[in-house]
Amino acid sequence: MEPLISQAAGVIRAGGLVILPTETFYALAADPWNKAAVKRIFEIKGRPLDKPLPLIAADRTSVEGVIVAPDRQTVRLMDEFWPGSLTILLAPARSVPRLLTDPAGRIGVRVPPDCAARSVAALAGGWLTATSANLSDEPAADRVALIRATLLDAVDLVVDLGRTPGGLPSTVVECFKGELRIIREGAVSADRLRCATASDCQ
Repeated sequence: MEPLISQAAGVIRAGGLVILPTETFYALAADPWNKAAVKRIFEIKGRPLDKPLPLIAADRTSVEGVIVAPDRQTVRLMDEFWPGSLTILLAPARSVPRLLTDPAGRIGVRVPPDCAARSVAALAGGWLTATSANLSDEPAADRVALIRATLLDAVDLVVDLGRTPGGLPSTVVECFKGELRIIREGAVSADRLRCATASDCQ
């Protein structure tokens, strides 16, 4: 697997697009700071331009190098659920492509459990886009055989490592003025989140 991971990282660094496994489904990965690569993902997915791409980071250090210092509640979530399938909306401390940000200017980031996507991110600068390898509004694919041929043909490399675990997508949350808000419940349940942040969310 290591040669494929290294090859994928090289494609990402060169501005290319890769289909690869995450801890849940196959994803379309690119360098999120490369505006042309990000735009290309929107084009081949048919994704609305007002629907920002989620991101994968290799580790906390990568995240902390890009975002504004998080509040105590957010740090608690990172401590409790990263690595894991929790996407947190965070304010970047640097300029990032508009197609990555929500209306409040935040990016959605997770540090996933060990998986090919996280390994590639570590070799490709610390970050990847993490949108599912499907056309917009179609089901996510847990194996390459379920990905449309038009998508497979549109990318620069496909890392086929067999079936992924599937399951629920990452949970998406934000912390706003001391309040935990669940944008999308997924792999991390609302009960687990509330228990982890109980002292801050009374």
